Amino acid sequence: MNPKGRMKLVSQGKKADRIPFLPTVFEHGARFIGKTPSETAVDRNLLAEAHLKAYECYKHDAVTVGIDVYNIEAEALGCVVKFHDDNSIPGILVHGMREGIEFGKLAFSTNLGRIQNVLTAADRVNKTIGHEVSVCLGICGPFSIAAELLSYDNIVFKCIDDPDEVHSFLNAILKFQKDYCNEIIRLGLGITIFESWATPPLISPEVYREFVMPWEKELITHIKKQGIGSVPLVIGGDTTSILDDMMSTGTTLIVADYKVDLGHYIKKASSKNLMLRGNIDPKLVQRGPINDILENAERILEKAKGYDRFVLGTGVIPYDTPPENVLAIKDFLERRKR
Repeated sequence: MNPKGRMKLVSQGKKADRIPFLPTVFEHGARFIGKTPSETAVDRNLLAEAHLKAYECYKHDAVTVGIDVYNIEAEALGCVVKFHDDNSIPGILVHGMREGIEFGKLAFSTNLGRIQNVLTAADRVNKTIGHEVSVCLGICGPFSIAAELLSYDNIVFKCIDDPDEVHSFLNAILKFQKDYCNEIIRLGLGITIFESWATPPLISPEVYREFVMPWEKELITHIKKQGIGSVPLVIGGDTTSILDDMMSTGTTLIVADYKVDLGHYIKKASSKNLMLRGNIDPKLVQRGPINDILENAERILEKAKGYDRFVLGTGVIPYDTPPENVLAIKDFLERRKR
């Protein structure tokens, strides 16, 4: 059974040959081609090659193309990204609208920043392996883009001092994201939404309900209307306090990060027939030893036993993680079956 067939069955709550494995491979992919994350992030050919080589090794059950996926839209809209000579991850150096919102600069174009780079790379990956595995692009939720453009401190203050302006700002970013999604979908790619700045305690459940969830919901609705049936919403950390609101967005997959009460997440996911990705701590995967990694995986699977929409994943795999540590999890799932 290939990854596409496996994920389709699990998304329907049907038994597949084994539990799917979804390691989060971004900067780690650059290791496979002997390049730094920054070199790979700015070169469409290297970006495609990194993900193809990683898939050749791991044969994971879904591929999301990117390195610094949280920076793409923010950079396109004016943020300055710092790239590195070593294996550090590119990050925002200058917030593009820290001095004030500039609504006139929020129109979408594929010529902005690295948007065409990631579209071209993902298209190549999809044309090469998309017959057997779903290939996605990661995009950011509107609130997280707003936080990068203004800075975290400024967006939080504005939510308190001028909520109407924040709503207008989010609406403009939403339009940008809808146009971006249309380009992604036109290429036959899937979409995963990352909302890195919405993780409690960075914001409260009340802020999530007013300034995050409604725009996620509208974006997911737009994506689904274009014929994309699966739209994961990935928010790391302990999202227990916003879990019900996350599930109301229309997402088809939520994440139980490695520190949360997995049993609680399973109950919630099962109430809405959602896929649930349970994560192994990526730092554990990085450092090993393999026996400890597999013991952790076994504990997770025991807790998830009986939930057929469950998939096993990881947080973002660090660059220098030994591939044998990741492969050990895949081999463990192959041996264990269901």
